[in-house]
Amino acid sequence: MKYVWVVLLVLVGALTPRAAKAQAEIYGEFSVSELTNLNKTFTPMGGTVGLLVDGPTLFHKVVVSADVQGRFVESSSLKLNGAEAGPRFSLVTKKHGITYYGEFLVGFARLYSDGSGATGLNGSTTDSEIQLNAGLAKQVAPHWDVSGEYSYAQYYALGGMFNPKTFSVGVVYHFVKR
Repeated sequence: MKYVWVVLLVLVGALTPRAAKAQAEIYGEFSVSELTNLNKTFTPMGGTVGLLVDGPTLFHKVVVSADVQGRFVESSSLKLNGAEAGPRFSLVTKKHGITYYGEFLVGFARLYSDGSGATGLNGSTTDSEIQLNAGLAKQVAPHWDVSGEYSYAQYYALGGMFNPKTFSVGVVYHFVKR
């Protein structure tokens, strides 16, 4: 087991040609999700919040970050709350202050339904969830960005019938001036 950690450490060291500049950001977004099963489409709305911690820069352009995210959306007959974590890969462009990113998150989500909306559930259930997110951020001030994101998720409860698709817009605050 120690050998695996040594190999991993050597690989990470080889891929980071310069010292990592650790930086943290927090973000908040307004989110609209679409959950569709065989009977109905639900459109819960709410918020997404998260914490980003930047790590090494690969190939002088791709920043690897750790993202911890929580999403809380609800409609009249259901609520979906989730917490996920995973890596984010950002391509930082100097032109126009735009950053493109993609990420893969893994975590858990809890679905609650009152049974009136044809969800196949009367009560609540918690299960695993994976997300693929893509988006862009535009720098508007030294500490602030505006962002837009699309998320596709697989929620494994109820036989995996729900694949939430979410659009989010919001702001990002950088603790260190850029």
